Amino acid sequence: MKRSLPSLCALAGIASLFVAAPAFALDGYRDRAGIFYGGGLGFGAGKPDTKGAETKATFNAHGRVGGGITSNLTLDFDLGLGMQLGKSTSLQTGFVGLNLFPAGDLYLRVMGGIAHASVDDSTGQGGGGATGMGAGLGLGYEFFANADMAVGIGVDYQHHFYDRFDFSLLNFGLTFLVY
Repeated sequence: MKRSLPSLCALAGIASLFVAAPAFALDGYRDRAGIFYGGGLGFGAGKPDTKGAETKATFNAHGRVGGGITSNLTLDFDLGLGMQLGKSTSLQTGFVGLNLFPAGDLYLRVMGGIAHASVDDSTGQGGGGATGMGAGLGLGYEFFANADMAVGIGVDYQHHFYDRFDFSLLNFGLTFLVY
């Protein structure tokens, strides 16, 4: 009886694998050709080109929804909010982004759209709030953590163009997308 109990457990384990195998096959890893949604968090450094402005640490959060055009090209709409730490400067963006995956999970990102900045105007040199255009380039790595969630790490440079000033940002961040 002592020998038959481990054998019975091993047999039950092997049988459960055969029963569960179809379920594992349905939960296979996906490509990027479907609809996705998610977001990201990051930090970086930003600076308006107003007189006396300094480069300050910036925290940013993004929400993203989009879809895959092909298995290696995605198009998305990205809403972002950035806050400069230690200052009363905030940035809001509504960008359209295009990610190209030229080699596996490595991606190149191009983005552009509308940007709004509320810049600390304590210098009296033309800060304040303004709405303009923004553009950016990025590079990152995104992999599927499971069948539905892709996790990415990346860096991007953004430049915002306003009537009275410009704003430059360098961001580092994590993204979490559900396909």
